[in-house]
Order: sequence, then C-alpha cells, then structure tokens
Amino acid sequence: MNDLFRRLKSVRLAIGLIAYLTVASILATLVPQGAAPEEYRSLYPGPLADLILQTGFDRFFTSILLFLLPAFLFFANLSACTVDRFVREIRKKGPRRHGPDVLHLGLMLLAVGAVLSASLHREETMTLVPGSRVNLPDGAVLSLTDFRFERYEDGRPKAWTSVLDLADKDGKPIKEKFELRVNTPLRYGGFTFYQASYTPYPVLELRSRDGRGVELYPGEEIELGDTTYYFMALTGEPRAADTRAVIRVDDGRAPAVLRAAPGDRAGDLEVAGFKEELATGIQAVRDPGYALVLPAMILVALGTALTFIRKIKEGV
Repeated sequence: MNDLFRRLKSVRLAIGLIAYLTVASILATLVPQGAAPEEYRSLYPGPLADLILQTGFDRFFTSILLFLLPAFLFFANLSACTVDRFVREIRKKGPRRHGPDVLHLGLMLLAVGAVLSASLHREETMTLVPGSRVNLPDGAVLSLTDFRFERYEDGRPKAWTSVLDLADKDGKPIKEKFELRVNTPLRYGGFTFYQASYTPYPVLELRSRDGRGVELYPGEEIELGDTTYYFMALTGEPRAADTRAVIRVDDGRAPAVLRAAPGDRAGDLEVAGFKEELATGIQAVRDPGYALVLPAMILVALGTALTFIRKIKEGV
C-alpha cells in the first residue's frame, strides 16, 4: 500500500499526465468532435481519418481511455501529493506553509470542473422569431417578444438584442422583458442562454376572401375553418420573381402540396406575397463544471499568494 501511494504521488507521473492532457486537449479542440465519419474522411487523409475514428479521438472528452481515466489519475496524483504534504506540515515543528496545500486544493477543484465540463457539456442553438416560444426541460417557457437589430451609419452590424419573457410551467413570470445581448447572457435552470447570431427568415403572406391577412413562418401551421395550411418552404429568395411558396393544404379530404406564386390561390386563401424578417439565434449551453471554476481559481490565486508571502517572510 505504501509503495502504491509513493508511486501515485510521483512528480514524474504528474508531469507526464499534465503534458499528455495539455497536448491532447489542444489537439482535440482542433479536431471536430462528434461529427459523422464522412466528415472526417473529407477533412483528413484516409489513414489519419481512420486513426481518429478507431482511437475514439472524435469523442475525446467523453472517452474513458483517452481523457476521463488520465484526468482521474491526475486528480488522484494531486490528491495524494496534497494529503502527503499536508500531513508533513501538520507534524512539522515551527512555521508551517499551507499555501501550496491551498493551491493544490484549487487545482483539484479545477480538475473536477474540467472533467464535468468536458464530459457533460451540452450546446443547442434555437432560431426564434418574435412571438415564438420554446419549452425548457423543467416545463418553463422561453418566449421571444421582440428582436432589435442595430447598424452603424455605414451599414455594419452594431448590436442585436433579443427581448425575452421566461415563465414557469404554471405561467408565473420568472423574467420579463429580459434583454439578451452578446455580453449579457441569461442563466436559468442550469442553462446559460447567449445571443449568438441573427439570420434572415422568410415570411409567407396570405390573404382571405374578406381581406384579412395571415402570416406564416417556415414550419408553421394554421387552421382556418376545416382547412389546415402548413408553410413548408420557399423555393428561392423572397424578392426573386420566380420564387414559389411550398404549401401543404389539408381540407380533411384530399391533402395537396402546392407551389404558389403571389396571386395564386391556396385553398380558400390567396398568396399575397413574401417578405423577410430577422430571426435571432440563441445558444443554450449547459455546463455543470462552470460553477466550480470560479472558486477553484480563487483558491489557486490564494494559495499562490500565501506561498509567495511565506517565501518573502523567510527571505527577510
């Protein structure tokens, strides 16, 4: 047992693990993670693509052999070193130096946070238009009430802001009129929502016989009377002369898919035209290790400061 503990706290082992984890993690950030095999074969020469796929490097941060086991060994090595040094300091007569112990504790916490982030990190991107909503895993509802896009005088993008409402599963407001900006994320339920992008979004304008207007986004459906209208896609740019709207019209008897230009009829409605609106791209990130990073960095900074202060005092 003593021999195992001695090997576990080896400085050489620590240096080797740090070097491996650093180099391998950098390489893993350069290689796309979780892509389809065909993508790797299109990006890299055949032997290299096969090596990436066969070793599991395409899923490095969730690989037991490539990442999780070495990270666990590093944590065990750091823990053994910390315990060994702390016991020696406690038994020592005279001034004690616990700065390195605090530093090691911060590194251990940082290692745990890194493993959690690497293995459980999840990202999803949502494209929303004003009025649309998203159901969150706990039943809460995130709604986009407005999207503002600002430009400089020369036309360059200046800022974009998503105005969000967040309500729990019972409809009770949690956040109202929250302005999501690039540097102002929204945190809720373990998720962090970032303003990530914007994109033009086509809108289909329909008109009923009495002149009432109806607007549909791609993938949106509306039921009028006994007929359901589902806007599938546009065949081109909204302003192009040859653009058509692909619409599924279902009256309950004979569903039909139409390609309609402005002025054409779709069931009881007329295609009034097409236009473009801006949709917001919101990135939802779940990172269980995020909460550990700040306290870990504080402990690392504190341990480093205590170590230098002790060194200065001993030098005096």
